[in-house]
Amino acid sequence: MKPLSLQRLAQFFFFAVAVAAASPGMAQDRTNGESIAKTWCAGCHVINGSPPQFGQTDAIPSFSAVAGMPSTTAISLRIFLSTPHARMPDYNLTQREIADVSAYILSLKR
Repeated sequence: MKPLSLQRLAQFFFFAVAVAAASPGMAQDRTNGESIAKTWCAGCHVINGSPPQFGQTDAIPSFSAVAGMPSTTAISLRIFLSTPHARMPDYNLTQREIADVSAYILSLKR
């Protein structure tokens, strides 16, 4: 059996994520996503124009700025929020919470 190439493995991964993101069992709740963001993310990010609790810095984008990035999609948010990042706490959000926070961020797109 021939081993999977890295490109084929990446294609499979993104296909699996796209299928999971489109799953009707994961209907997003924007209001719940906003509540989660205010609870867990407002310490560092500007949410609804409110300054972060720990002080504002240009290094940390507001959720509106994240929503306005061309690369911001439901899939990119799901992947980003599912992956630990060095400067961001790992809140270990459930898949449902990730879907909800993603829906909230996407609702800020202009």
